[in-house]
Amino acid sequence: MTGLTGLISVFSLVCAICGLSSVVSTYARTEGGGLRIPLRPRTARDRQSTGQLDRRVRAPDFTWGKDPMRGVNIGGWLVLEPWITPSMFEGKPDWVVDEWTYGAYMATQPDPMGEIRHHWNTWFQYYELENIASIGLNTIRIQIGYWSLIPLVNGEPFLVGAFEYLKLAVTWAQGLNLKVMLDLHGAPGGQNGFDNSGIRSTRQWFWNQTDLDRTLDALKILTEEFTSPTYGDTIIAIECLNEPFPQQDWELDFLKQFYQSAYTTVRDAAQHPGVVIALDEAFKGLRTWDGFMTEPDWTGVAMDTHVYAMFNSDTLSMGYNANLQWYCSQADSLRLANQQHWTIVGEFTPANTDCAKWLNGRGTGARYDNTLDWAQRLPFKGDCSIKTGADGSKFGAEYTDHLLKSFETQTWVYEQASGWIMWTWKTEQAADWSMATGITYGWIPTPITAKPHGWVACRSESS
Repeated sequence: MTGLTGLISVFSLVCAICGLSSVVSTYARTEGGGLRIPLRPRTARDRQSTGQLDRRVRAPDFTWGKDPMRGVNIGGWLVLEPWITPSMFEGKPDWVVDEWTYGAYMATQPDPMGEIRHHWNTWFQYYELENIASIGLNTIRIQIGYWSLIPLVNGEPFLVGAFEYLKLAVTWAQGLNLKVMLDLHGAPGGQNGFDNSGIRSTRQWFWNQTDLDRTLDALKILTEEFTSPTYGDTIIAIECLNEPFPQQDWELDFLKQFYQSAYTTVRDAAQHPGVVIALDEAFKGLRTWDGFMTEPDWTGVAMDTHVYAMFNSDTLSMGYNANLQWYCSQADSLRLANQQHWTIVGEFTPANTDCAKWLNGRGTGARYDNTLDWAQRLPFKGDCSIKTGADGSKFGAEYTDHLLKSFETQTWVYEQASGWIMWTWKTEQAADWSMATGITYGWIPTPITAKPHGWVACRSESS
C-alpha cells in the first residue's frame, strides 16, 4: 500500500492532472442532443505503477436510500469468463472451460502464472476507473472467487494472486470517490454450475456443510480487509454469493440459512457498521424474498436481481419494441421489493441476444441462431454476425439505436428501485455487452444520466 499512497514528483502530478482535465472538459454533441464524454485513452503514464490518485476526477456521491446506484461490473478480471476474454482460452485443450480447468492446465506449463498475472496487470487499470468516474457512475461491482481468499484444499487447482489486485482496485476507487460492491462470485463446490462460478457443470455447494463453512470463511476475510480504516467507507456492500441456483425447496432453505449466517459473519467481522449485506435473489423472483431478513431484526440488507432477456426462448424471440416493453414490465415488482429491501439490478445489458462468442460456455453456440444444441429451437434462425463481435462500428443503425433505447429504458426502470450496475465494463469480442465500447459508438450515453431520445419506452409508467 505504501507505493500507492506515497508522494510523487510535482511534475508528474501536474502532467497527470492537466492531461486528464483536457479530456474530461472536451464534449462531443450527439445527434440526439446528449453530450458524449470521450474516454481517456491509455497513455505511458498508465503503463507505470500508479503512484498517486488524481483528485480532479471525482465520482458522484452515493448513499443507500438517497441516491440511485449507477454502476458497472468489472467482469472477467479477477474471475475468468471465457466469453469475456476468449484469448485466455483459445489455443488450449477443449476441456479448459473455466478457471478451475484453466488452472489445472496451466500447472502443466513452464510458466503457470505468467499469462494470468499479465491479465491481472493489464485487463483493468487506473485510467479506466477515471473514465468510469468521469461519465457519472458512482459504483463498481468487482468479482472475486473464494480461491483468492482462503487456502486451497484437496488439490484445488486455482491460480492464486487476485486478492492483491482487488486491494489495488479498491484503493484506486477510494481516491475517485467511487463506491465498491464486493461480489463473492464463486463458492467451494460451485453454487450454480456456470463457468462464472469458477467450476462449470458442478453444483455441489448446496450439499456440503464444509463448503458452506469455507464460504463463510471467505466472507470473513473479505469483510475484515475491506471494512478496515485503510479504505474508509469505499465498500458500500458485500454480496454474499453471486447467482446461487437452488433447484429444490430444501436447497432454497439451505440458501436462506446461509444468508442468515453470512449476515452474522459480515456484521461480526466488519470494522464499520455502514456496510450493506447484499443477497442475490437466486433466480427465484423477488417475491420469494418477501418478509425475509427485513427490519427491525435485520438492518442494512439489499436485494440483487439480474435481468437478462436472452437466456429464455420466449423473451429472446421478441421484437425490439416488445423487448423494451418487457423491461418496462419489471418496474412494479422492483418498486414493491424496494419497500422491503434496497433492491438493485446488479447485472443487465443493452444486448438482447446470446450471440456473443461462448456466452453460453466455451465450445457452445447460441439460442439466437439455433446453434446451441441443448436449447429449445426458435421458429426463426437469427443472424448473429450482425448482433455481436469486437467491432461496434459494424452494427447497423437500427440495432445501435435499439441498444441505446434498451439502455435508456432499463436504467429508468431500475431507478424505480435503488439503481443498477451494468454488465460489463469491457469485453474482447462482444461489443454489445461492453460499456466502454458502447460509449465509444454512442449507444451508452454520456453523461450516464443523459436520455438522447428524450423519452423512455415506458411512457405510461413515467407519466
